[in-house]
Amino acid sequence: MPRTADNTLVRSSAHVVINLPHTEVVVVESRQVDGIFVEHAAPEGAPKGPPVVFVHGGSHGSWLWERWLPYFAAAGRHSYAFSWYNHTNSQNLPKDEFVQRGMLDVTRELRTVTSHIGGTPVLVAHSMGAAAVQKYAEEFPVAAQVLLAPVPSQHTAGAPLPLEVDLSEPFPPMPYEMAVEWFFDGCSDDDARRYYSLMPDESPKAVWEAAQRGAAITLDRTRIGGPALMVAGGRDIVSPADLVRRHADHFGADYLFFPDRAHSLILEPRWTEVADRVLAWLDRSVW
Repeated sequence: MPRTADNTLVRSSAHVVINLPHTEVVVVESRQVDGIFVEHAAPEGAPKGPPVVFVHGGSHGSWLWERWLPYFAAAGRHSYAFSWYNHTNSQNLPKDEFVQRGMLDVTRELRTVTSHIGGTPVLVAHSMGAAAVQKYAEEFPVAAQVLLAPVPSQHTAGAPLPLEVDLSEPFPPMPYEMAVEWFFDGCSDDDARRYYSLMPDESPKAVWEAAQRGAAITLDRTRIGGPALMVAGGRDIVSPADLVRRHADHFGADYLFFPDRAHSLILEPRWTEVADRVLAWLDRSVW
């Protein structure tokens, strides 16, 4: 199997054709890079800016960005999404290693993907993935960060979530009704059930860290450069808007508030409104 210049292993690719809300049709290519499932949507012609890498959150996979990936490609950007280890279509690590993985350990996969892509990326992340992106940006250059419903850090922590976690076992998807309340509020029942069927087991350590609402995460704002945007939903019970606002203030980030959106505002029916606001911010701040 071929290897790239940075010695990452690349398996054969597949293609999916995505129809966008308007008239564009975008091809999404998928491949394995050192056991990491990576999806790529390319723009027509020369790209308008640096590549965009999308980072999902806990109990999700690259499927979280199934609409955003081709949408950003149609707007002129090379767009990539990947699944963490032990998540959708990526390699499973041994159980004893998986249960010890914290959310910041996702920097390992992120580094592999960005090295494979090349260039200085824009990183767009959700929930737990936002903390991994900020930790990554302490050590590596990024063109910009867009953090949607981010998990806060110790400097901006809130009251813990009431969630029991067995740290010795993978954390399974929560009951459907709870998943809707936490993740899929605002989605149709058909969509919510489809997304629920895609949810993988999560590392219990990462879930416990997220439930502490930032108390378990240490980030150094003095080491993070580049423009940043943090996005909050007024109906989000996982990353409440007041915590996201404090987090944005602490890191000197721009702040965008959608009063009628929940935690997975990426998936809700009016997702294009959020994506368009993000693209407009990138147009002003990065491209």
